[in-house]
Amino acid sequence: MRILTYSALFVALLLVPFRPAPLAAATVDQILSSMTLEEKIGQMMLVAFKGPGVSPELAEMIAKRHIGGVILYSSWGNVENIRQVAALNAAIQAAAAATPRAVGLFVGIDQEGGPVIRLREGVTVFPSQMAVAATGNREHARAMARVMASELTVLGVNLNFSPVADVNSNPDNPIIGIRSFGSDPNVVSRLSAAMVEEYVRARMLCTPKHFPGHGDTDVDSHLGLPLSNHDKKTLDRIDFAPFRATFAAKAPAVMTAHVEVPALEPARDLPATLSSKILEGALRKELRFDGLIVTDSLGMGALSKGVGTVRAAVMAAKAGADVLLFGADIGHEPADQIAAFDNLVAAAKSGEIPMERIDRAVRRILTVKGEYGLLDARAIPNRALEIPFRVGIAENRQAALSAAQDSITLRHDRLRLLPLKPSDRVLIIWPERNSNDAVGSLPLAPGTALLRTAREPSSQDLRNAVEASAQVDKVVVFTYDATRNPAQQNLARTLLAIKPGGFVHVALGAPYDLSLFADAPTSVATYGDVPASIEALAKALAGRAPFTGRLPVRLQ
Repeated sequence: MRILTYSALFVALLLVPFRPAPLAAATVDQILSSMTLEEKIGQMMLVAFKGPGVSPELAEMIAKRHIGGVILYSSWGNVENIRQVAALNAAIQAAAAATPRAVGLFVGIDQEGGPVIRLREGVTVFPSQMAVAATGNREHARAMARVMASELTVLGVNLNFSPVADVNSNPDNPIIGIRSFGSDPNVVSRLSAAMVEEYVRARMLCTPKHFPGHGDTDVDSHLGLPLSNHDKKTLDRIDFAPFRATFAAKAPAVMTAHVEVPALEPARDLPATLSSKILEGALRKELRFDGLIVTDSLGMGALSKGVGTVRAAVMAAKAGADVLLFGADIGHEPADQIAAFDNLVAAAKSGEIPMERIDRAVRRILTVKGEYGLLDARAIPNRALEIPFRVGIAENRQAALSAAQDSITLRHDRLRLLPLKPSDRVLIIWPERNSNDAVGSLPLAPGTALLRTAREPSSQDLRNAVEASAQVDKVVVFTYDATRNPAQQNLARTLLAIKPGGFVHVALGAPYDLSLFADAPTSVATYGDVPASIEALAKALAGRAPFTGRLPVRLQ
């Protein structure tokens, strides 16, 4: 019989998943009946804050405005490293524990994988959802949710705004793209449901998003108000299908879209987030969803450029939203949340927001917190000691790399330019993208030259690329969403004309770039540039791994 040492036993106990017991409904009713209006309004708010610790402003929001949760953003300085994040989240719950009710807080984050991640260092970073779909293997979706839930839980995060359940049927969509599982509603449904099942099993709150569907739009809702012109039958067949699947998988919450949908809401310029016809009608009555309705950030341009964030909060609450999310949006400050709180309280006192609507929302919030072990902040465990054993470990990183490896897609290789041989003289053209240095994950053979260009290549970039191409046998041109970048298109097209027999095109972002260069002799898609995807690409280009991915979208 195997005997565990005390240290091994201690580690084993740390790895046992936490399983909070469901809270009795009577306890929720008891808490709700004793709450003031201000406490109820606060529970409906999930706010952003600045800095790596509990700032005075956040402490005041917890103590005096009784907020129900927070959301972490790297852009507002909440993320420095994983131990700091764990300490921050423990301090947030400690601040909640010190309040008279001691109700725990939702601690949310956007950790989707691929292009939308707030935690990058020290954790396991998965490829995009579209990359996972390209593998054709549902187990990769399960592993993605399972690993992210495990690591986030250790860091004190209890709510991940994932998965993206939008069906990306519009190649011109500027905001969803590779965040989606693709253009087939059956695939999106199956993989979204698989992720939700794993999140639920791991006791991690999740929010399929963005209802009623953000996939067939051509405006970024961070900047303006998108329009979905799907009729009711199309919505039901395509957009609603993944949400039905995630609801059947017991999703505890759903996130709304700031999208205008005339087939559901005939009023002009009234997005889904602010429409009772969509929230109480389509979502509650038609789809019979009884979990939490969480808004996308109320500071996004789709709302702030119209009715404004403060007014939008009241309208969303009236329409049927339970949790009002205030994110780190451009042009907004934490002070805006105080104005929203005051306006919500005033609207409730005047009767504009019926108390029955508020009570329903808060009862749902408290019920979910009870079910997920968050109702009593004093009982929420601090798991920072588990970080070395659970976060960014080799097993988790291998799961991400395996998904990435299975996703790399070879659309065609007409002239058999691949694999690249050690004897080949190769020029790699790499477009810089913000601070992303993923090309550092691409091993370069001795005969390989690397030319970095601006994301929008300049005329000098073009001259440098043309000059360098004369010295090599093959040119590997990487593009990132070149469908919206004429300068990238021009550079690639110029090099294709110069090297028609030695041109390899790699679409780093959305695979729609492949349609721009259909006459390229070799075309490859990676569905993102996270390190795991670039490492997997390097192996495939060198012939050390097969190309097994399949396009999960239709190309024009």
